Amino acid sequence: MHAQLLDHPDELQRAYAVATPAARLRAIKQRLASVHAEMASTRLVTMVAAVEALARSLVVHSFGRPSSTAEMRHRQFRESSPQALVEEVLRLRGAASPAAHFEGDTWETFDNAVRYRDLIVHECTYVGQDRLDILISAADEVLRGLIELAGLEAGPRTVG
Repeated sequence: MHAQLLDHPDELQRAYAVATPAARLRAIKQRLASVHAEMASTRLVTMVAAVEALARSLVVHSFGRPSSTAEMRHRQFRESSPQALVEEVLRLRGAASPAAHFEGDTWETFDNAVRYRDLIVHECTYVGQDRLDILISAADEVLRGLIELAGLEAGPRTVG
């Protein structure tokens, strides 16, 4: 049992590395569907992780990169910040800088969401509800922006 426990994170990491962005988005949506009943600080951690996971997958599986090298690229970007990963997705897709791509102060607020997420995770702290809603909303906007940019939820198109 102990050996299985030690090997499991590596197995998960490999599975996430080779999963396509569409597959990662399905897993992310499943996780997000269950987070609404949790404390706001847990929702913030989950929303920032969702952005980070999708952005990493979009970088790893960007156009022209063979799927056979996905694990290697995933390891290469494993330690990248959520902000750096989003910036790389935008660069690879020829979009504007994050501050210009996302509306209003979304990018600046997302940057703060990452900072608060790190405090919650690494410092075992609590953040007041009055701050968390806007941070969660910014992370959600960035996630939706990545989904739209990648065309992962393109609806039916009218021909005409």
